[in-house]
Amino acid sequence: MTDYADIARHFASDFAEATMTVRREDGLYRHIDFSAPKSMNHLTVVTWPYNLLVAGSHGSFHFERYGKDTEDMFGWLRGSRPNPDGWASKLLNGRNSVEEYDRGRMVARINERVADAVEDDWAPEGLQAAVREDVLGSHLLDTKDTAFQLVSEFEHGKQYRAECSCGLTGDEGSYTTASSWKLFTHKPDGKKHQVTIRQTAGFDFDDFTEWDVDKLSYHFVYQCHAAVWAIGQYDAARQAVTA
Repeated sequence: MTDYADIARHFASDFAEATMTVRREDGLYRHIDFSAPKSMNHLTVVTWPYNLLVAGSHGSFHFERYGKDTEDMFGWLRGSRPNPDGWASKLLNGRNSVEEYDRGRMVARINERVADAVEDDWAPEGLQAAVREDVLGSHLLDTKDTAFQLVSEFEHGKQYRAECSCGLTGDEGSYTTASSWKLFTHKPDGKKHQVTIRQTAGFDFDDFTEWDVDKLSYHFVYQCHAAVWAIGQYDAARQAVTA
C-alpha cells in the first residue's frame, strides 16, 4: 500500500515548478489555477461560503463544512498538515466515495487470523498450508466481493459431534454427516432421544464481516496535499503583494 508520505513526495515533485493564476477573487469567492507544465499536471481550487472544491489532474473533490469558523474554507485548512482520514468525512459525497479495496489489507487480516489460531494452539493441523494454497494463492482475492466470498466459504479441519439425551454421541467430519447420524444412525424419538449437533473443532473466518479492508484512494490523498499547498501558495502571493 502506498502510504501518505509517498503520495506527499509525488505531489511535491509534480508541482515543484508551477505557476498560479487567480481567475477570481471576490471575498470568499475564489477561483485559482495552478499549472505545472513539466509534469503535465494542473490544479484548480474554488471556494464559496462553507465550500471548497479541489479539482485537476487527480480528480475533483468537494468539501462542505458548516460551522462558525468554516465560512471561509481556506481558514479551515490554512497552516494545517494534510489529514485525509479526518477530511474524508467532510466530503459532500461522504467518505465511501473515496475508499477503495486494498488487497494488501485483506491478506493482512487473513494472516492475522491464522496467526492468532496458531499462537492460541487451536489451529487444526495443516491450516497454514491450506490457507496459502486455497486462499492466499487465489486470484479471487483481487476484488473485494470475490475475496469476501472466498474467506466466507473457507473452512479447515472441522469436526462435529451429535449428542443424544440418552448419552450416545457420534463424531463426524461435517455438519451433513452429523445430521445423518441424528436422522438415520440414532433416530431421535420424542423426549427419550433428543439429538443436538455442535462443532467441536476446526477453523473458519467467522469474524470476516468486521474486517476493514478499504483504504483512501491515491487521488484523494494527493488532492488533500494539493489543497494545503495551494492555500500556502495563495497566502504567500497575497503577502508579497501587500509588502
